[in-house]
Amino acid sequence: MQKSPNEIDNFLTPDDTKIMKGIAIICMLLHHLWFFPNRIPGGGVEGIFTLFNAPATSYLGIFGKICVPMFFFFGGYGVYKSSYGKPYDIVGRLKRLYFAYWKVFLVFIPIGFLFFSSQEQYCNDPFISTRFNNFVPRELLSNFFGFTSTYNREWWFLISYVFALISFPLIRAVIDRYSARINLFIIVIVSLLFAHIFPGLKTVTALGVLGHSHMYLRFFCQIAPYAACFWMGAIVARNGLFDRLHGSMKQHGLLNPLVDIAVWCMVIVMRQNEVGDIFDVFFIPVLTVASMDLLNHVKLLKKGIWYLGRQSTSMWLIHPFFCYYFDVPAKIVAAPHYAIPSLLVLIAMTYIASVLLAYFWKGVGFVFQKANAVKINFKHFGASGEKQ
Repeated sequence: MQKSPNEIDNFLTPDDTKIMKGIAIICMLLHHLWFFPNRIPGGGVEGIFTLFNAPATSYLGIFGKICVPMFFFFGGYGVYKSSYGKPYDIVGRLKRLYFAYWKVFLVFIPIGFLFFSSQEQYCNDPFISTRFNNFVPRELLSNFFGFTSTYNREWWFLISYVFALISFPLIRAVIDRYSARINLFIIVIVSLLFAHIFPGLKTVTALGVLGHSHMYLRFFCQIAPYAACFWMGAIVARNGLFDRLHGSMKQHGLLNPLVDIAVWCMVIVMRQNEVGDIFDVFFIPVLTVASMDLLNHVKLLKKGIWYLGRQSTSMWLIHPFFCYYFDVPAKIVAAPHYAIPSLLVLIAMTYIASVLLAYFWKGVGFVFQKANAVKINFKHFGASGEKQ
């Protein structure tokens, strides 16, 4: 049952993966902006039509939460492909993740305490406007390492993703051992366990200690099969399932813009009205093939989403401050009052902030390099200026 080495997936290039992450970040921003009117100044944004007797903003807003399974899926896909045939660098992976997190943390959390510590309540959720009212060193340290997310509750899945990265050697061992069919069967079982069985165990009296285990709650008790999506991404990469799916859809004439849009509509309706998020492990591969085909017909849009994907990690970490926690930016985002314009404002503000943050840290690095060079030269020549 050992897999041959030539079946690894080649459908998504690194740039294509950025494009899919760009789609995921758009879903994330519309989810947080449209689905939580109690967190938005003025009571939320308005749509112009309804879907299935619900406001379109709420209907599409809750669908937007597919962003988290998407990030986990493409995380598993990318980790498997980049580590294929070589040792898995867990330290390097965690270092890159935490450095990206800390670059945002070290800028925006001080800004919160300096400028937004005494905000008036500007939305219906009192949690939002009081995040930076009280400084507690222990809370700061816990948030710094991602164990809690009281400064920005949209950072909650950082630690779950950390556990996914830590578990990858086990995932890879299972995937490499079995065929694609067995791996797909395993992923169905894993989805059921993570979404339904493990969360129930924490309420069993005899196993009550599980309800107080941080690792168990973060990794095994999830409201959607995020860990299973990470696993599924690795399975798709290992077994060339994107290539197979793309080939099959092309063979049957199912790759054209109209079908691509129909696939998105079908998945949205099925996920919202029928099966829920348990099938995200299968929805995401289908949406990926349809999305890439559609964007290949709209090159300008594809390029724009690619730019968003390049900044997707920073945009995930930054956007809640503009959408919720900082009153002035939040009011600017809500000012258009309608869903699409407000979303475009949030995307623009978050993207610009992400780019500026990257330049800021590049500048900091440049200053440190220059300072170290001066220090080395000073030691080399001595205080008198003579070479030692």
